[in-house]
Amino acid sequence: MEAQGRGDGQDNSEHAVQPFGLACRSEGDWTVFDVRGDLDVYSSPTLRHQILDRIERGDSRIIVDLEHVDFLDSAGVAVMINGLRLASDSDGTLVLVQPGDQVRRMLRLTNLDKFLQTFPSVEDAMSLAPPGRGPTT
Repeated sequence: MEAQGRGDGQDNSEHAVQPFGLACRSEGDWTVFDVRGDLDVYSSPTLRHQILDRIERGDSRIIVDLEHVDFLDSAGVAVMINGLRLASDSDGTLVLVQPGDQVRRMLRLTNLDKFLQTFPSVEDAMSLAPPGRGPTT
């Protein structure tokens, strides 16, 4: 794979467009989705399908790590809300980790920051107690 750049020897990776990527892993009794790139009308169906699949398999404690997501549109927000609703219906939850500035603005503008919990790290999110069980020790 060739590196893309400006050809002047300077690292331009900070401004390069990241292709959408999605990785899924298990951490204890949590399912963690590592999302990369824009989460928009084109890419959100992939995440939606994966979240629904995991919930249908009985994995209702979902962490969506947004550390490498620079853009979230209304389609991406809809995936999060639908995932939260379905996980909650299965006595679970869906939480967000490391949302960037644009994602935080979108959540605030839509008042979804009141419903979608955010955490600074996956480890912090994993400390969230299962519904009805109180805090973990």
